[in-house]
Amino acid sequence: MTTLSSHGSLRLGPRRKPAGHWVVGFLALVVGVLAVGCNTKPPPKEDKTIEVDVTTPITDEVLDFDDFTGRLEAKETVEIRPVVSGYILEAPFKEGEKVREKDVLFLINPELYKADFEVADANVTLAVAERNLQEANAARARTLLGSRSMSREEYDQVIGAREKAKASVLAMTAARLKTKILVAYTKVEAPISGRISRRAADPGNLVKAGETLLTTIVADDKVYAYFDVDERTYLKLTGEKVSGSSDLHANDLKLPVLMRLANEDEFEQKGVVDFVDNRLNGNTGTIRMRGVFPNPRGVLKAGLFVRIRLPLGRPYPALLIPDEAIQSDQGKKYVYVIDDDEKAQYRPIIQGQAVQGLRVIKEGLKPGERVVINGMQRVQRDKPVKATPKPQPKSPGFPLGKLLYPSVTAGDKGTRGQGDGR
Repeated sequence: MTTLSSHGSLRLGPRRKPAGHWVVGFLALVVGVLAVGCNTKPPPKEDKTIEVDVTTPITDEVLDFDDFTGRLEAKETVEIRPVVSGYILEAPFKEGEKVREKDVLFLINPELYKADFEVADANVTLAVAERNLQEANAARARTLLGSRSMSREEYDQVIGAREKAKASVLAMTAARLKTKILVAYTKVEAPISGRISRRAADPGNLVKAGETLLTTIVADDKVYAYFDVDERTYLKLTGEKVSGSSDLHANDLKLPVLMRLANEDEFEQKGVVDFVDNRLNGNTGTIRMRGVFPNPRGVLKAGLFVRIRLPLGRPYPALLIPDEAIQSDQGKKYVYVIDDDEKAQYRPIIQGQAVQGLRVIKEGLKPGERVVINGMQRVQRDKPVKATPKPQPKSPGFPLGKLLYPSVTAGDKGTRGQGDGR
């Protein structure tokens, strides 16, 4: 573009566009965008139906139980102490090994006790000789008394001497027996069969009768497990059985009981309750019970911490669902059930024992009902849901029943774990 300056000279430069040109272009652009937007279809509405996973309960034989904490104690524990004093000559046993009844554990020097026995034996011989002499004197005195050659007073003295001699024989015989027993006690024998501890006194040491501890022996063929049961459980166990008979005590019930050690996951060791204490502890509201368990391998030791599972009652059929399906609302348990209209229904329940990831439902469910097991956090009452069926949970196999009531489980083997086929 060529322009003429005020001084009359020509000036070259670009031509300016008028300002209104930009406004017109912007308006045209806006109109075009609006036109395109009017021709675009709105997106479809999002489906807000909640998706959940459901399953149906299974029916299985279950058994109620309570778990308690206990400690093992030996069935028999014997502290070995000497009956006689003296120096230990031998200790012919291996520490920690099993010993049998009458095995010799310690030998105490017997020489002094043998000497005492010889003295006592000689005293018996003297006493017998004196008795024989006095019996002969008594026979002669009886003849003299009959011929009136001896007074009654002299005769009574002879008879008295004879009786004293007879008593002396008895006393000396008893003294000899005592020394003989003491000689035998110089051999310290095992009073029971079991596992022996370490030596508390070695050969060469002087031990005192009735005081020095030599070692200990525990019988390990069986062990006791002591545990404390609350009052309610005790009454549930014994109320129906004991109340009808005044002669029947809780100790006579022979209740089955299971046990596991601290490193075990399952209760697989079976025993029986053979003792119930005669009173409750008023401070704790519990009563002490004792289970006896076989220990064929000798692994169970006194002092071990154990868990005790005490079955309550007999097996019964029950519904079971996965434990994750159960929700809690201010202490109350509930589940969501999908009805025939595909809506979620709030269902309060009463739950029972947990069995291998499943939960016993005592009230609130019926066989075949669909229970929400996944997605229940988004479920609302009486709202439609999209339910995806999942396989029924696997039957736990009634582990307690197999141990305690094998005949019951064998008879119900064909019916356990079956739903209604829905």
